[in-house]
Amino acid sequence: MPATDQEWARAYARQALSDLDAREKLARAGAHKCHRLHFLQMAAEKVCKAYLTTSNGHGNVRKTHAYVERNLPIIARNFYSSANDNNQVSAREISEIRALAHQIQVLAPACDDGGTRQDNSEYPWEDAQGNVRVPSEYNFPKINDGSRTIVRLIRLIRAASESYAR
Repeated sequence: MPATDQEWARAYARQALSDLDAREKLARAGAHKCHRLHFLQMAAEKVCKAYLTTSNGHGNVRKTHAYVERNLPIIARNFYSSANDNNQVSAREISEIRALAHQIQVLAPACDDGGTRQDNSEYPWEDAQGNVRVPSEYNFPKINDGSRTIVRLIRLIRAASESYAR
């Protein structure tokens, strides 16, 4: 008998929690930013796949990295409103989450923003001046992984993952 959608959603969520745990251990150990961001990107992708599996079924979840930008703001809206007695999360916060979700999504090498972004948290790339860049030596200036917004987003990913893992 094949696995159910619920089993798949739980599996994605449990792996997202493991990715977040790895990210936290790396952060405490002072690991390079690329590694912290890599595990954040993977956790965000997996919580989005858990959400989509719950909503649409595992058969409709493709093997792609391009789920974070569109779905993380939806997950945020759902989880923040349920945690705040159905009060809507502000449009400003959703906008911040959407912008961060975009930056997190393009950390995956396969999501190069239509060829405009070569920087990624996993592999070296060539910049516009022809220099080979190394993720461990790059600052990823568009993401402050210690900012209040990202800390809140990490909490959201953890809460959503815990919910889907049940």
